[in-house]
Amino acid sequence: MHSRRSAPDERPGWNARPDPEGFYSTGIPDFDRLLGGGFRRGSMVLFDLDETVGTEDLDLLLFPTFLNMLYHSRGMIAILPSRDSPARFRARLTRFVSRRRFDSRVRVVDYVGEDEGLSYVVNITGSVMNEEKGSAARKSKNAAIAKMVAAEKAAAGGRGKAFVEYYALEVMDTLMGPEPAARMFFHGAKRSRQMGNLLITPMGPGLGSAVTARRLADSEFQLHRDEVGLIVRGVRPAFPGHVVTPDGTAGAPYATFVPPPG
Repeated sequence: MHSRRSAPDERPGWNARPDPEGFYSTGIPDFDRLLGGGFRRGSMVLFDLDETVGTEDLDLLLFPTFLNMLYHSRGMIAILPSRDSPARFRARLTRFVSRRRFDSRVRVVDYVGEDEGLSYVVNITGSVMNEEKGSAARKSKNAAIAKMVAAEKAAAGGRGKAFVEYYALEVMDTLMGPEPAARMFFHGAKRSRQMGNLLITPMGPGLGSAVTARRLADSEFQLHRDEVGLIVRGVRPAFPGHVVTPDGTAGAPYATFVPPPG
């Protein structure tokens, strides 16, 4: 039951799952069942990655959630992992959702001038590591705040809906240092809960702000890759490692979880 007639501005191939009361569906039925319905609204979800996990693995696990949110007319703000870029992220996601919807409801925050000038990129280069003082620093900070406010309005849409926030912790940790990154993340997580958003945070190894992230997280999962594929294990809630694979019938971006033997 994955096929449907696409709207004129949509790419074929995604059949949105309903959001249970109080939850956002992960877009993966097996994942929803393990979580008792999906991700709780207004929650922070932490994915603890090791060095074996690549961009394709994150796409396999998280694109169903992103697509389900977009197909329910919810937007997205993203700070991508360092190995990704705004243009590449858009190219991959718009295989399954229209460019019009992506460009109107998704904003990718950039701190290094990558893909500058594209409508969906929120470039705030220099605002984090600005060494200027006084009025110049205040002007830079105020400009960055104004851009982020505009990005949130785009993600929320005309009806002011909650949206998904996808923030790679490594970016803030690297640019600002562990303690400032932890403080910024703390305030961001609190604000996200108040808004009823879904905050998804991929976290690589060795980050100094990891302790704060774990304390804030409502759900936590560990990811690694071995010879059979991508493995996801539940920490909160606890469940054994499952292999994440493309759906055998519908194919990607649909995914299924294969439980451990026995």
